[in-house]
Amino acid sequence: MNAPSKQYATSQDWSRLQPVIMRLYLDQDKTLEEVKSHMEEHHEFFATISMYKKKFTAWGAFKNLRLDEVLQILHLKKIRDAAQKQTLFFIRNREVDHCSLQVYLARNPTVFAKLEAGAEPNLEAVRDVTCRTPSPSSPLSPRRLSPSPSPLLSPLPSPLLSPVPSPSPRCPSPIVQCNRLSPVPEDMFRALHTYLDQSFNTGLWSWSDSRCWNTRGRNCPSGLLSAIIDRCITAGLAVSRQVEPVAIRRALDVPFAMLIRVFRNPPPILMSQLVSAVAHLNRIGRGDIGGLLLQFCRDLTAAIFGQDHPLARFWKGLVSIPQLEQQDAIGRILSLCLSEYGTRLGPAHPLTIEAYLKYFDVVEREKDPRVQLQSLGHQLKKLGNDFADKPLFGLLTLEHALANCKLSLEQHRLDKAEEALSRLDSSSLAARDESFRYIWLGYIQCIRRDFPAAETLYKNSVLAARRTGSRDCVLEALFQLETFFLHARQPLEAERVRAERFRVLRKLDFLVWNDQEDTPRSRGFAPGPAVMIVHIGSDEASSRWHPSAFTEVTEYVNASRFIP
Repeated sequence: MNAPSKQYATSQDWSRLQPVIMRLYLDQDKTLEEVKSHMEEHHEFFATISMYKKKFTAWGAFKNLRLDEVLQILHLKKIRDAAQKQTLFFIRNREVDHCSLQVYLARNPTVFAKLEAGAEPNLEAVRDVTCRTPSPSSPLSPRRLSPSPSPLLSPLPSPLLSPVPSPSPRCPSPIVQCNRLSPVPEDMFRALHTYLDQSFNTGLWSWSDSRCWNTRGRNCPSGLLSAIIDRCITAGLAVSRQVEPVAIRRALDVPFAMLIRVFRNPPPILMSQLVSAVAHLNRIGRGDIGGLLLQFCRDLTAAIFGQDHPLARFWKGLVSIPQLEQQDAIGRILSLCLSEYGTRLGPAHPLTIEAYLKYFDVVEREKDPRVQLQSLGHQLKKLGNDFADKPLFGLLTLEHALANCKLSLEQHRLDKAEEALSRLDSSSLAARDESFRYIWLGYIQCIRRDFPAAETLYKNSVLAARRTGSRDCVLEALFQLETFFLHARQPLEAERVRAERFRVLRKLDFLVWNDQEDTPRSRGFAPGPAVMIVHIGSDEASSRWHPSAFTEVTEYVNASRFIP
């Protein structure tokens, strides 16, 4: 006897069982396949996946957030924050899960740039998104737009040493990171947009598929800017590392003086790199140095370009924002830069990826590792195997591996944490990134109490830092090695490393940066990567620093022969 042929659901069946289907799909978070199987087994309700999708669209049953809905949430949040009200958001009467909103913002950082540019949500989103003040006496509604992640496991007992940024396995609970849309000077964002637009349109910046550069400067301004920022971070960290204040002030004289050269010939990454440095200084508790850097940029641009120049207006606006509110403003600045670069150059262009990494450092780094993996994985999918900038690709893969490592540490899976970093191709990493990778691997061995293995890794970090030619990188690696010896109860070794660190710190009278393009080749100069050294306020025969002088002596040396 032939089995009766199944009949697909009628419109009356859909209407009758809509509450059941919605509960399975949204409240119980079942997949489409699971909903389909359940309905066939328990209700003899037959429909194709395509039919379900059409009905869910008609019913407005969306699990994932959409751009217009997020824009409306942020519009409402700005109003509610101004009134200092706590808020729950709902889409079609279903509470928005904060973790889902955080993941959406992580994967789509340009949403803040669109908001600042005046983007308005569509009428459907305005109708569907509502908000209310949570009742302190009642629990939060269990009906969410998407499920919350499992609670974080108890953190591992952390050893005394902690690389910078700290590799502690503690991770923040999922929250909306930009939870304050504080008012900012509107002219600041207009000035930034004008500056970026003019730089592209007037020919100040030129670009190809693999590069974007200042027409008058090529690599030099960008490499010098990185060295300047490294020095500012070194000075900030030195405050809490038993360093004399006079040495810190002297260390800052050099980068501030050299900023004049950078601003006269600004590289495309200028804004992203400087504001992310200020955010980093704020994060390590050195907002005073960050504030000095901002004020210096404001005064410098006004002196070079005039008060009405877009750069001068931008820095003036940023300086006017209180320090406690700067982090949010900087995140929005970086999202605007990322949006502009992506629109002009494409999402997979090296400059866009470099701007994303600055955004990641400011906005994403302190988030839950799961959210970091979402964001970094989304960026890696944009890049092909032929991505031109190998060190930049190496840094992106290192950040992805580091997020995997943090997640594994949180789950007490030390083997997985070590594997995430060990399987990276070290040949694809720049020397400074390789140094940082060794620090993390040493940290994992410390958790295991395998001190001989940890010592080897920390010493390898110092060797890798020396290959950069940067004393700032060497200082950080030496500090991590010193802290390891203290943790391993080897005070004599720690004291020896501390003496070496102070010796290097006292010689911070010049800047060093990679310069592969403009290096003069002369007889006797060995082939290979070179570093450029600029001594300011000194001469070739003297290592003493003279703040009142402003002379420069430039020399080029082979990177392998330069010993910081």
